[in-house]
Amino acid sequence: MPETRRRLLAAIAGIAAGAIATRSASAGQIAHPQPLPSPNAPQNQNAPAGLDNAGVQDGQQQSRITPLAVSQVRSDVQKLYQMVSDFRDHFAQTNLNATLPLGLIKEAHQIEKLAKQIQAHLKG
Repeated sequence: MPETRRRLLAAIAGIAAGAIATRSASAGQIAHPQPLPSPNAPQNQNAPAGLDNAGVQDGQQQSRITPLAVSQVRSDVQKLYQMVSDFRDHFAQTNLNATLPLGLIKEAHQIEKLAKQIQAHLKG
């Protein structure tokens, strides 16, 4: 009787060893998916983040601003400077502990609108 037990235990141990060997051999054959590169990743891995040609395509020349546009931008910048100075003066005279006057909000909106126009002129 002890010999049959030994044979039974040896058979169970052999089956377990075979199952473990099969599992470890098949684990090496599993194909692991490779991660896809980010579309925002720089093409040049040596470039600092965000500076990979910074929106300039190969062979693309930056547009030049016409002299008329330069004079328009200069006058807009002078107007913007005047508007900001007036806004600063009105803001300094306002009691902010009460309520914020609607006029200041409108002035700030006009300043922002003019600044965006200047930016659009410079972009071309």
